[in-house]
Amino acid sequence: MRMMTGCRWRRGVAALLLTLPMATMAGCDERSVIAAERPNGSAGGLDPHGRQACAEFRAGWRQATDAPARLLLADDVGRQARRSDNGEIVASSAAMGRSAKDGGRAWQVAAADLERACQQTRAGYHQPVLPVTG
Repeated sequence: MRMMTGCRWRRGVAALLLTLPMATMAGCDERSVIAAERPNGSAGGLDPHGRQACAEFRAGWRQATDAPARLLLADDVGRQARRSDNGEIVASSAAMGRSAKDGGRAWQVAAADLERACQQTRAGYHQPVLPVTG
């Protein structure tokens, strides 16, 4: 095998330098499409912890008629929501936790805000009719 000398060597390096960026750019389009298909790291538009927080709320809001039940629900929802990347879910679950002990209007508003945040992120969430608690 002969060694590349002179002009051949330069042409080989130039060919390598020109084809290397083209090869890397071809892969960028495919990765961009994949990233665009999964907003916020998931197919549903909400990360797994946010989906779990919405699911916990959906499963437990009917039983949250007294202070201990509201506190338990707020704790379960808040535990998942704090790990979420969605700021609205985090903020509304924190507000729900602050109002869980007293209940009343503040609890209803905070629960409605969490419900709205879950709906806006298209988490497969159906609007519940919130109970009137005092």
